[in-house]
Amino acid sequence: MVKLSSYWLVCVLLFFVGHVSAHDDAATASTIQVQGNGLIDVTPDAFSITFVLEQKGQVVTKINQLVEAELTKVIDFLLAQGIDSKQIQSMQVRLTPHYESTPEGHRENGFMLSREVTVTHKNLDDYDKLIDGILARGVTRIQHFDFVITQQATYYEQALTAAVNDAKQRASLLSKQLDVKLGEVMQISESGGYMPISQPKYRMIQAEAAPSLPGQQTVSASVNVTFSIHK
Repeated sequence: MVKLSSYWLVCVLLFFVGHVSAHDDAATASTIQVQGNGLIDVTPDAFSITFVLEQKGQVVTKINQLVEAELTKVIDFLLAQGIDSKQIQSMQVRLTPHYESTPEGHRENGFMLSREVTVTHKNLDDYDKLIDGILARGVTRIQHFDFVITQQATYYEQALTAAVNDAKQRASLLSKQLDVKLGEVMQISESGGYMPISQPKYRMIQAEAAPSLPGQQTVSASVNVTFSIHK
């Protein structure tokens, strides 16, 4: 075993003491933490429809063929309306037992096969024509309809930039009120991802005035920022 001389032992101890002292100074440095919020109002530029095709029967193969035939008619119609095939998703398939009510109670009678299809389209004026067209081609029901924003990432970046600027303004205001100088950024983090916030009341008013207007949605972003402060 190698023994340290008294000189080197003192040097090592001084190093660790200095390191701990510097760490403690950094940990106790004066800071101020603020949350910045950014909101961007966006008019949706597309709409999304989710509809369901259903068939019931005793043989799964036969009812699947019926659903496939109806799906082909619907897709052909959508393509003829100028909708890109990439905007049509039809992968959701569900097979469940079909029950009927009888005087003796519920009894199983074959199967129910359903196919869920989602379509996104940018021409807002076409939504009523598309709904009429698909309902006339075997669609059982409309599962969901909503106006959507296609360039979500772009608007979120704008909201994030606004959130950072808001954090700067809040920190600057607080530092002036506290009579301290605002220093460098010590830490920054997002406190949430992309979040579209619909405005149902606004959209309801718009719909009463003109059914084709989609209203607005608000894209939001938030950041937490820690600044150093000095007197």
